[in-house]
Amino acid sequence: MSSRTLLTHTAAARRQGMTLVEMLIATTITLIIMAAVAEVFGLFGAGVSDSRSVIEMTDQMRSAAYRLRQDLAGATAPTLPPLDPEQEQGYFEYIEGPATDANAAAGALLDAADATALTADCDDILLFTSRSSGGPFVGRFQAGTIESPVAEIGWFCKRASTQVAGGPTLYTLYRRQLLVLGYVGAGPFLGSNEIAWPGSWENFYGTYDVSCRFDLITATLRPNTLGDLTKREWRFLHNTEAGGIPTFAFPYVANISPSTSPIPASGETLGLSRAGEDVVLTNILSFDVRVFDPQAEIRTRASTVDAVTPGDPGFADATAVFAARGAYVDLGWNAASFGTGSVPTSLFPPSPPLSAFQTGGVFVSSAPGNALLTPATYDTWSTHYEADGVDQDGQGGADQGTNGFDDDGDGVIDEADEAETSAPYPVALRGLEIRIRCYEPSSRQIRQVTVRHTFVPH
Repeated sequence: MSSRTLLTHTAAARRQGMTLVEMLIATTITLIIMAAVAEVFGLFGAGVSDSRSVIEMTDQMRSAAYRLRQDLAGATAPTLPPLDPEQEQGYFEYIEGPATDANAAAGALLDAADATALTADCDDILLFTSRSSGGPFVGRFQAGTIESPVAEIGWFCKRASTQVAGGPTLYTLYRRQLLVLGYVGAGPFLGSNEIAWPGSWENFYGTYDVSCRFDLITATLRPNTLGDLTKREWRFLHNTEAGGIPTFAFPYVANISPSTSPIPASGETLGLSRAGEDVVLTNILSFDVRVFDPQAEIRTRASTVDAVTPGDPGFADATAVFAARGAYVDLGWNAASFGTGSVPTSLFPPSPPLSAFQTGGVFVSSAPGNALLTPATYDTWSTHYEADGVDQDGQGGADQGTNGFDDDGDGVIDEADEAETSAPYPVALRGLEIRIRCYEPSSRQIRQVTVRHTFVPH
């Protein structure tokens, strides 16, 4: 072999490896490819995670909607006020807070710092009695549980303790369930069917899921019947505390502070030590309860073809034209849509063109100051206010509507005009709509579920 051939083979053998520069270039390219692949997998994983979160939120909303439908289907009280406590029918009450979906800024009434204006109507409250169509309701009773086929149920929101930085104000939807038992027959209720006042409603609700009323004479708590709950003063959230003792004052307004938050006012909380058991949904943007008003206008805007109803953005637009009647609306929708919600001085429904639900309600008593339930409240009321020996209106003695005399001198004895009190909306409630809107923080997506219930017998 010649020397030239040997040198050629030696050089070729040397060129079989990679130089340091080539190694660095290859490594860099490999790292770039790996980073790109990792980024793709990261985006894919985030997308899957977001999708899973949205699916889970949607499933939770469907479960909550199903629970609400079941509760409403079992409502014991006919929505045709007033009701007779002797009929043992319970009650139905809906409180319309000042916030609405009509104007996104209205949601800022609850939080002026809500920069995204996504938070809307979260201050509505549903309170009613319901009978289970399946298994009995189960509630806490000291360290154990207790059951009943009937319960007093409350649906309401509270501001979430943890908020998303830079996001909308979020709320938590609660469902509180208090069992209705005329006779408990267990624990400290055994025998006398009463329990010593524990010092606060907070102490009681933290241990017992039993609907009770405070007896002013014996300073004890007694379990409610459906007839007891027909009376507003015996219901959940309807009495305050003064000096550690519940107090009562007609017309027994709900003990809440809706102008700042739907959280119950101080003096009556919800058993915060166990509130997690009542959580239905988190990250709530809206819990909007509406009633069916057969006289409410449905409009179409001149510039568009979409229909709008009271409570929808654009309803008060001057270019809107009348289209039809009959829609689900907030109580007092005249004020919500136009800012001109007048309240009639009569104890009875307003005269046309105002519909029954267009105003803030009627005066529940013509007592000095004209007692009015605020915020606007639909309540099945009670006839016992006309036979309780109490002069609610401060005019001409007690119970003029049932005393057997012609108190107003019109030749008719004990007609409706002589009654001392009135339901805030003394008309039948035909239907209810609840819109629940949730926010999913990781994907920033919003979902809504709508529950509609009719009170018209099939």
